[in-house]
Amino acid sequence: MSRISLVEPDLANDEIREMFRRMEKLGFTLLNVFKLWANNPKAASGFLLIAEALYAEPKLLPRHRELAYLRASQVNDCHY
Repeated sequence: MSRISLVEPDLANDEIREMFRRMEKLGFTLLNVFKLWANNPKAASGFLLIAEALYAEPKLLPRHRELAYLRASQVNDCHY
């Protein structure tokens, strides 16, 4: 159980619900980290601006983007 409450879509205000909808439109699964950020709409909207810039009109094929993620994880010794 998290120490900070997660904002569930059905209990969120209209602003947060719209952010969740935009995240899902970009292809994101509504992860708990997004529900956590919803406690601070300013931070969540900042992430959303970056995500939309990167994912709304991607220049890389999904396969190449995933390869970049994998390589970055490998270089940074991420095991997860």
